[in-house]
Amino acid sequence: MQSYSFSVALRIWHPNIDPDVISRNLGLKAKHAAMAGAERITPKGRKLSGVHAESYWHSDPFERGDYASTDDLAEDVLASVVEVLAPKKAFLLLLREQGARLHLQFASFSHRNYAVEFSPDFLGICGELGLSVVHDVYPCAQGI
Repeated sequence: MQSYSFSVALRIWHPNIDPDVISRNLGLKAKHAAMAGAERITPKGRKLSGVHAESYWHSDPFERGDYASTDDLAEDVLASVVEVLAPKKAFLLLLREQGARLHLQFASFSHRNYAVEFSPDFLGICGELGLSVVHDVYPCAQGI
């Protein structure tokens, strides 16, 4: 069995939507969110220069954090996220029409070689929902 750990996130950038609207419509809790035009601050509350150029919303869909491939396969977890999002297709496509970028992110960590296979059916459903699939690879856990 291939050994790696991973996390899953749904990230949305939008020209100006209130992030609370995204949370309500998707039924998911935001892990981090910012409104376009709001002052920029670090996660620890330190002020940064400028304002957010666009709204941002980020969720850990199952509020689980890191997974281990020995317990759960990334392909299965991502398919479960897509199942949760499928009934929200109209909202997701509306966001895209408004200029949003929607990323279903899979971040993985390992010190060994491994492979992840996304089926054509899975990728097709992601496309129908307006989701880009993003795979970030790290040599060690990042706590994202």
